[in-house]
Amino acid sequence: MSGVGLVVVLTGIWAFRPRARSVESALVTRGDIRIEVVDEGRTRMHDVYVIAAPAAGRVLRIEVEPGDTVKENDRLASMVQGVAAPLDVRRAAESRAAVDAAVARHRAAVAAADLATREAQRIRLLADAKLVAEVARDAADARARTAMASVDAAAAELAQARSTLLVDAATRATHQSTLAIRAPAAGQVLRVWQESESVVSAGAPLLTIGDPRTIEIQADFRSEDAVRMRPDMSAVIEAWGGAPLPARVARIEPAAYTKVSALGIEEQRTKVLLTLLHPPPAALRAHDFRLDARVTLAARHDVLKVPQAALFRSDDKWRAFRIENGRARSITVTIGIGDGDEREVLQGLALGDRVVLYPRPDLLEGARVR
Repeated sequence: MSGVGLVVVLTGIWAFRPRARSVESALVTRGDIRIEVVDEGRTRMHDVYVIAAPAAGRVLRIEVEPGDTVKENDRLASMVQGVAAPLDVRRAAESRAAVDAAVARHRAAVAAADLATREAQRIRLLADAKLVAEVARDAADARARTAMASVDAAAAELAQARSTLLVDAATRATHQSTLAIRAPAAGQVLRVWQESESVVSAGAPLLTIGDPRTIEIQADFRSEDAVRMRPDMSAVIEAWGGAPLPARVARIEPAAYTKVSALGIEEQRTKVLLTLLHPPPAALRAHDFRLDARVTLAARHDVLKVPQAALFRSDDKWRAFRIENGRARSITVTIGIGDGDEREVLQGLALGDRVVLYPRPDLLEGARVR
C-alpha cells in the first residue's frame, strides 16, 4: 500500500471512530449527611390563663395593659354584680303583687272559715233539738273543717310569697356588691379582651395572662414527616429574628388535622412540641410568635458520599457510571441515608472516584466520555 493510501485509511478510521461524549461529572467525597425537615411553628407559653367574669354584671375599666407583669393574687379588674335592669324592677313588682294577692286570699279564707264555723254551731244546736237531721249536722261540720283547711293553705301561700319577695331583695342587694378579679398566677398580660367599662355575662373572657418563663415551640409538620420523629431528636429554631437556637423534640401529638396549603392541596398535619435547650432570649419570651423549626431525623458524620444526581436504578439496584481512563464504567452501588442532594455510599465507590452526573439513557457501558 502506498503512503497516500495509508494516510487515507488512517484518516477514515479517525473520522469514523466513536467520539467522546461531553458529560458532567463530580468526585466522591467524605463529609456529613443530615436528613432534616423544616416547617413553620409558633412560640407558646406553656401556662396560659384566660380570666373570665365569675358572674353577670358590670366590669369596671381594666387598667392593666398587654405586656404588664403581674404577681399572683394581684388585682386585675373590678366588677359590680347584677346591674339593675328593667327585668329586676318587674320581678320586684311581681313579687309584691303576689304577696298582696296571697294576703287577700288568706283574708277571704278566714272569713269563709268564720262563717262556716258559726253555721256549723247553729246546725249543731238545731240537731240537738231534733229540728234537723243528723246528716245536716255532719255536712255543716265538714264544711267548717274544709274552710279551716283553706285558711291553712292560704297562710302557706302567703308565707311563700313573702319569702320570694325577701329572696329577691337579698339577691338584688348581693348583686350590687363589688368583686375583685385577681391573677391566678404570676406572669405577663398577653391580651385584654374588655378594656372599657361594660356589662358582661358570666364566663365572658376579660384578660389572658401567661408565664414567659415557660416557652415551648409548637410546629405543624406533615404527618408523613411526623411519623419519622421520636422524642429527644435534635432540632434548631430559626427564622425568628435572631441566631438559630438549639432545641429538642418533646412530644408528637397522635391526632392530625387537615390543612389546605398555599397551592390548594389538602395535607394532613400533626402538631409537634419542641423545647429549647437553653433559656430563650428576652425577645422570644412571647406567645404565638412565628418561626421555623428544623428537626434532624438522621445524621451521619465523616462518611463517603456521592451526589444523588449520579445514581440511577437498573435491575432494582442503584448504579452509577464511574469514569475510568476516559470511559464510563457502570457499577453497582450500595447506598445509605441521603438528604436529597447527596447519598451515603456503603459499597461500590471509593474516595476520589469521578462519576457521571445526570447520565442519559443512551449512555452505554464503556462509552468514551470527557
